[in-house]
Amino acid sequence: MGKTRMTAVDLRAAVSELSQKLVGQRLQNIYDINPKMYLLKFSGKGDQKEYVVIEVGSRIHTTTFSFEKPKVPSSFTLKIRKHIRQWRLDSLRQLGCDRVVEFNFGSGEKTIRLIIEFYAKGNLIMTDHEYTILGLVRTHTTEDAKYAVRATYPTTDIQLFRPMTRERMEEAFKAVEEGEGNVSLKTAFTNSTEYGPAFVEHCLLNAGARPNFKKAGAADTGRKIADTLLDAFKEPDAFLRDVPEPKGYLIRRLKADEAASASTAILSTRASAEAYEDFAPVLYKQHQAEGLQVEKFDTFNEACDYYFSAVDQSQVEQHNEKSKKAALTKVEKALANHRRRIEELEKEQNVNLDKALLIETHIDDVEAALSIIRSAVGRAVDWTELARIVKEQKRLGNPIASIIHELKLEKNKVSLLLQHPDVDEDGNSEVHVVDVDISLSAHANARTYFGAKKKIQEKQVKTQAAEGKAIASASSKAKKKIQEKQVKTQAAEGKAIASASRKAEKQTKKKTFEPKKDILSVRKVLWFEKFNWFISSENYLVLAGRDAQQNELLVKRYLKKGDIYVHADIHGAASTIIKNPTSSGIPPDTLYQAGNMAVCRSSAWESNIVISAWWVHHNQVSKTAPSGESMPTGAFMIRGKKNFLPPTKLQMGAALIFRVHDEHAKRHVGERMVMNYEGGHEGDETSSVGAPTQSVAPSICAASEAPSSIHCNKNLMERYGLHTEAYTE
Repeated sequence: MGKTRMTAVDLRAAVSELSQKLVGQRLQNIYDINPKMYLLKFSGKGDQKEYVVIEVGSRIHTTTFSFEKPKVPSSFTLKIRKHIRQWRLDSLRQLGCDRVVEFNFGSGEKTIRLIIEFYAKGNLIMTDHEYTILGLVRTHTTEDAKYAVRATYPTTDIQLFRPMTRERMEEAFKAVEEGEGNVSLKTAFTNSTEYGPAFVEHCLLNAGARPNFKKAGAADTGRKIADTLLDAFKEPDAFLRDVPEPKGYLIRRLKADEAASASTAILSTRASAEAYEDFAPVLYKQHQAEGLQVEKFDTFNEACDYYFSAVDQSQVEQHNEKSKKAALTKVEKALANHRRRIEELEKEQNVNLDKALLIETHIDDVEAALSIIRSAVGRAVDWTELARIVKEQKRLGNPIASIIHELKLEKNKVSLLLQHPDVDEDGNSEVHVVDVDISLSAHANARTYFGAKKKIQEKQVKTQAAEGKAIASASSKAKKKIQEKQVKTQAAEGKAIASASRKAEKQTKKKTFEPKKDILSVRKVLWFEKFNWFISSENYLVLAGRDAQQNELLVKRYLKKGDIYVHADIHGAASTIIKNPTSSGIPPDTLYQAGNMAVCRSSAWESNIVISAWWVHHNQVSKTAPSGESMPTGAFMIRGKKNFLPPTKLQMGAALIFRVHDEHAKRHVGERMVMNYEGGHEGDETSSVGAPTQSVAPSICAASEAPSSIHCNKNLMERYGLHTEAYTE
């Protein structure tokens, strides 16, 4: 099993990156995924958003993966929202060198702190500026402090940073000696420092020591290289004192077939989601050993996100595999029961057939025995006396009495011993017990057994015909049972979450919260996606407001110098702008397509009215109303001439737009060029500049009837904040 929680060094690296990203941003919301896992949503300038996942006692990092949120948040989550929702994060720090992280919201007496503990069972605590606890996930008491509402959070026990010295090294050596061969150098230095086992092993290997050596003389060996060790421990001291820009590393152990062909070089590409062995902010020496593969990430948070998502995905796959096996087991059991039933029916048929044939084989003896019993019963002979007479006749060697095995007069039957006609190699044959009805003749008893055999045979045929339905029914019931179990589990989770602030510890012991869905990466939403938008056939970004508030925002914030404003004189027409990253004019095709967007997003679409849109330059749009008048939200004053476009058809379409990386974008250069007025590309020999002779069919969000591929050139992408990706259909 791989690493399951962060060390103090890991937290130092994670907090260093998080503080650079999050300080100054607002806490937009907080969600509880389960009683131990929380998701914080921060928003910064513009549309910048960051998601931070916190699992108390285990991890903290930014994430790009989605989590299933409960419909009803816990009371503790609601309390956090009440106190600090929409508050700005003032600072983020690790308390000393301990595995405790503190979020500070607000300042002065209004400061609210979120304290997350990552040791033992972990905890999430909200305090005021004086560290008085306002709420927490887990209430408990230790020897030194009480963790409960209105108690004071203890900050005096925080482990502070202490650099390595010869005195501290001597303490570790004495611990090895006192361990009498049970304590290694790695264990001793891990217990006496804040570096964690991985960093300690790294330093010991760099100094030439054997980390796991426990035998007598280990301490003396360490003392001999004390100077080298002291120099080696300067690396973690420097890391904890002033964290450099950390990278992220994931380590996994190669299988035997992989190790034969793979090297231990650092990989920059991602492997498939699987269980990793370790994650680290530093490439430790022990991770460079043969048989290990290292994957490098640009940031430590990214590495943690990928590592824990792989762990979560592994749990999802195990859960799905377990469910599949459960369903398969149900079907297999149903199939086995069905076949066993058929075998039983076949056996019953054979038994009835054999009894009928035995009666026919010994028809005279059976009839004679039945006549004797009927005669005695007809004379009202006592049943006990009759049994005694039969027994006496057997002793005397009466052949008819010898085949009578048992009298079952209460059932109006008698059991007869009938010998099978087939004999084995030794000349012996089997003797079968056959029950016959006294009220029927021997032939009638044989027919009864033949009839029973026929009925069972018909039942077997029906059972075999229903085999497919039985298996399908068993499969359906198994799936339904699994679904019901999942619903019950989710309902239990919701109930647990609702009372998490009071009973989290108790419920965590009783219940394991397993993910049910695949772990999916969430694509980062671009700033313009909140509007209606498309990329024109000539590579211009066109934006339109969805309502009056968005119209207001679009013009006030995003209408810049060189951009074009497009509108139509009809109720509901959207304020549309064409972003112009160049100083050149907007081509007519793009103007026409933007006009089509403005008209189709108005009441003309419902009324089926053909109308012309118009466009103006950015400096003709104003929010200043004439004297004595007011300007409602989403409305603007246009000064100067309006440039009307040809009437547009009320036609819109849809297309899929796929992301491609920069390395692939060069393949699409020149695919979308500015069209001239006669339908050719600019730069063609046939190109000319003049008035358009006819309107060009619109292509809105690749909305034309035959949309061409969409690609943004590098300058356009940089203008809109798309530095590493382009778009193509």
